[in-house]
Amino acid sequence: MATRIESPALREEVWRDVLPSGLRCYVLLKPGFAARYASFATRYGSCDQSFVTGDGRLRETPAGIAHFLEHKLFEEEGGNVAERFSALGAMSNAYTNYGATSYLFSTTENFPAALDLLLQFVQQPYFTEENVRKEQGIIAEELRMYLDDPRSVVFQNLLAALYQRHPVRVEIGGTLESIRQIGPAELFLCHKAFYQPANMVLMVAGDVDPAAVFAAARRAVPAAAAGAEVRRVFPDEPRQVGEEMRRRRMAVGVPLIAIGFKDDPATAEQSLRREVVMEVLLDVLFGPASEIHRRLYEEGLIGQQFAASYFSGEGYASTVLGGPTPDPDRLLARVEALLAETLRHGLDPTDVERSRRRSLGEFVALFNAPEAVAHAFSEYALRDLDLMAAYDVLLAVTADEVAQRLQETFGSPRRSVSIVEGEG
Repeated sequence: MATRIESPALREEVWRDVLPSGLRCYVLLKPGFAARYASFATRYGSCDQSFVTGDGRLRETPAGIAHFLEHKLFEEEGGNVAERFSALGAMSNAYTNYGATSYLFSTTENFPAALDLLLQFVQQPYFTEENVRKEQGIIAEELRMYLDDPRSVVFQNLLAALYQRHPVRVEIGGTLESIRQIGPAELFLCHKAFYQPANMVLMVAGDVDPAAVFAAARRAVPAAAAGAEVRRVFPDEPRQVGEEMRRRRMAVGVPLIAIGFKDDPATAEQSLRREVVMEVLLDVLFGPASEIHRRLYEEGLIGQQFAASYFSGEGYASTVLGGPTPDPDRLLARVEALLAETLRHGLDPTDVERSRRRSLGEFVALFNAPEAVAHAFSEYALRDLDLMAAYDVLLAVTADEVAQRLQETFGSPRRSVSIVEGEG
């Protein structure tokens, strides 16, 4: 039965329904918006390489198979699904990250037909030996492109240094070696295991009728489609980092640095609050209005691309900061010195409150971008979290709570550094 979720503070309205198949459906009403957006996502990402299926068997799959599967689902016998979306006037896309795969479209016309197509093609895989071999070549070229991209290299090298065993240390697309191990049998296995309705979320945002969306989903995803739940298996990840430093020489005009602080993974209950608190903390420390940012900028060590973020998922969590810099080693030393100074003196509660209010404003503004909010809503729902509840958490964040996270994150850091510098 559909239920209405309202947030008086946000002045937003969301409808939710859980179908007999187990599929969770959400509709964010945006009256008057011309564009409508839909996302059909599964909790299956690049880190889900080992799992136990309903028959009790442990399955070990090659790195990159979730991303490979995302590519292949757009291919159908005799054509490509993207062309069918274009014929309806809709723009389609898909992405795979460490914990999810999402298929999406946006349109101002033919929304019901585009929604039916989205729900249909994701559930109907078409794999042959020939089209899988062809895709191996396409993805290999994509991986080579990442290997030549300094921004991708500096980040991936950081993860490989921070983590010793967890699959987050491997590129989302896999490796040139691992994708050669992927065939139709492996793709069918993973599709059957993870593209189960109870493991998926449908999210729609725009000026639409929630009842019509839920009815379309019921027609396309019958109760008979439900299957056995899989159990993910992850290796035991040591608390300490694997390597303190990784350096790479590439053809870059300005060197790049990424600094990572390894954190203990959060439980499902902790994750929402920790992510909200970390957003406030990182804005206080490294945001454009922060004292650290001002000093580093005036010293000529950073530019506008310097950023900090909290990066977390099942079995991993880290704070990552960095960007282009003319002197990576000096920037690293200055960041460490300024963090040590902050740890000694503590945070100014006025700065914490300013950042908390800024985060509240950005959160409210998110709901004016249906595509962005639908993406965020889906990601949270796949983790059994409520995006709208994050607003209430932000309202309740205290300076003491942020100060505690400062000590936990940077007080006795487990730190790794990745640097990409010029070949000269």
